This record gives sequence, structure tokens and C-alpha cells, in this order.
Amino acid sequence: MLKYFVKRSASEHYQPISTPPSENVWVRGEEATAEDLESLSERYGFNLNVFRDVLDQNELPRVEVRDGNLYVFVRSATRGRHGRVTTMPVLLAVKKDVFVSLSAASITEYDHAVSGVPIALHDTNSLMLGMIATIVSQYEELMQHTARSIHDTGQRLRTHEVTNDDFIRFATVEDNLNEYKMNLEGMLVVAERLKETFRANGDAEAIEDICLYIRQLLVALGSYGQTIISIRNAYGTIANNVLNQRMKTLTVLTLLVALPNVFYGMYGMNISLPFADQPWAYMAILGFTIIVVVMVFAIARKKNIF
Repeated sequence: MLKYFVKRSASEHYQPISTPPSENVWVRGEEATAEDLESLSERYGFNLNVFRDVLDQNELPRVEVRDGNLYVFVRSATRGRHGRVTTMPVLLAVKKDVFVSLSAASITEYDHAVSGVPIALHDTNSLMLGMIATIVSQYEELMQHTARSIHDTGQRLRTHEVTNDDFIRFATVEDNLNEYKMNLEGMLVVAERLKETFRANGDAEAIEDICLYIRQLLVALGSYGQTIISIRNAYGTIANNVLNQRMKTLTVLTLLVALPNVFYGMYGMNISLPFADQPWAYMAILGFTIIVVVMVFAIARKKNIF
């Protein structure tokens, strides 16, 4: 579905219109279809083959120039079910005073990207930079949520035993971090390539700010990755220690159970044994085994076996 927005002065917000103008317009394609792309290409003279690439869910960030028109592919991120992050391609196209943003999904959340920014009527470059900065800010918000999840998991390590759900949660977090890193690195390459274009138009400082913004997020991703590695190593160490303690305890318990059986089995044989005819033999054997068990238990405690 295509929506058209215009503004009559730099100070006002973009307003939706029903009749598509031929210039000074921001065209936003939400859940765009092949028919929408054909209509848009025919009306404003954009390359249809490039437009069709936005329907490919695996399209990576890139910059392309066709017939003097600028096409920039980036990837938007959203948090899906079970905390898993999904990304989708977004195409930003510029042709003189026409700016187009297209996605196969809904992009209504980008309204605030330029709604209150004093952008001139013909400044499509600023529109593109605003959109790119807003998409990058999405990653920052998702990364902050991921950072809180990592912190909470680390706190659980202090008071709870490791469960399978913890490992599944960690796998999801690591997948998300890899998704952030791959797409942010791709968008950094795109921003670097746009430097020359925007430097000629006087927007070099803005694109430099975006590059710095992305680099800062990549540094934060590296820190989160190291935190996960530390927590996982701690999980592994604790799990091994708990297993060792349990094995020691089971070994001592097995020994304590086995010792009486040695004497009970011996005096259960159908042969002549010392004191077999004495009335006090049973109590003597029972008392002796209790003393042996207590001694073994005391030695194990003294050696900190359990």
C-alpha cells in the first residue's frame, strides 16, 4: 500500500494526501506489493528491477545508482516472538525532489523520523539520512533490551541453578547479537559509501555522525558478546563443580551403604564363623558396623568431600 506525504513549509509536519503529486513528495510503501512497485516506477521513473529487490527478505544493505537516481537498501529490525529479532529490507530511493521508502512490511513506526525536523521542501537527502538514523536507533533500542536480558540472566546465576531454558535463552540472545552485528556492519559500509555523495551536498557532518553512531553500537555489541562468553564460562564452571560435589556425595553414600553389607554378608554364609554361637554376636556386629560407618563419615567430612 502506497501513501503520499507533502509539507508546504519547512516548519510543519508532513501531511498525508490522497492524490499523488509529481514532485516534492515523500512516498511511503508499507507492505508493498509487486503492483505497487510497478505503479510507483511508472509514475516517478524509478528502476523497477531495483524496486523489486525490496521484496526479497534476504536482501542485504547496499548502495546503487541507476540513471542518476540513488537507491539505498538497509535492514530494519523488530523484536518477534520469544525474544527473537527479525530483520527486513527497507529501500530508500531519491530522485531530485521525490523520496521513496519501501518495505514489504509495515513501516509506520518511522513516522517520527522526520515528523518534527525542520527539513526543507526539496531536501530529500535529509529525509534519507533521517530514515537511516531512525533505523539505526531501532537497533540501539533492541540492543538495550538484549543487554537487560543478559544482565538478568547473569543475576539468576547467583541464586538459581542452571536450567535448559537458560541455555535456550542464551542461544536466542547470541543469534540476536549476530543479527545486529551483520546488519549494522552492512549499514556502516553503506554509510561509508554515501559519504562522497552527501559531502558534495553539504551533508558530510550528518553522515559522519551516522557512521560514528553505528561504530559505537558495534563496540557495544562486542562488549555484550564478551559478557555472554563470561557468563557461559561461569555456567560451565558452576555446573562442573556441582557435578563433582554430587559425585563425591554419591560415592561416600555408596561406601557407607556398602560397608555394613560386607559384614552382614560374611555372617550370612552357611559356614562356621567366629562368635556365631554367641548370643551377643548380633549386637556386636551391628555396633561395629555403626562405628565403622560413623568413622568413614567423619573422615569424609574432615576431608571436605561433601
